Amino acid sequence: MDLTLKRLEEIIRFTMQRHGVLLSNLANSDTPRYRAKDVRFESVFDEERLRLEKTAPTHLRAIEISGSTETITDTDAPWLDGNNVEEDVEMAKITENALLYQTAMRLINDRFKMYRNLISGR
Repeated sequence: MDLTLKRLEEIIRFTMQRHGVLLSNLANSDTPRYRAKDVRFESVFDEERLRLEKTAPTHLRAIEISGSTETITDTDAPWLDGNNVEEDVEMAKITENALLYQTAMRLINDRFKMYRNLISGR
């Protein structure tokens, strides 16, 4: 499997994990003392790690991305019952996450179309 497909697979796994956490937040929006959670995928968005390195004077090395995720708890000031879930904020995060998932899936699909065209000689 090529590096691009591997990285897209990591993004798909991340979005699926994050989707579950965000849905859990919505399900617990009325639970007293529940704190909203989210999942970070720092390595994908960390610009410091996205630097390209030369392996030869005429070549560039592929981007190195690790797939570690971290679940974090939101520490914003809670409502009177100790819950800090804001349904509209969680819905916006779910929408953003769904867009990332759809984009990754579209890129995977395009990659397979490219391979199919290469194999069939088009």
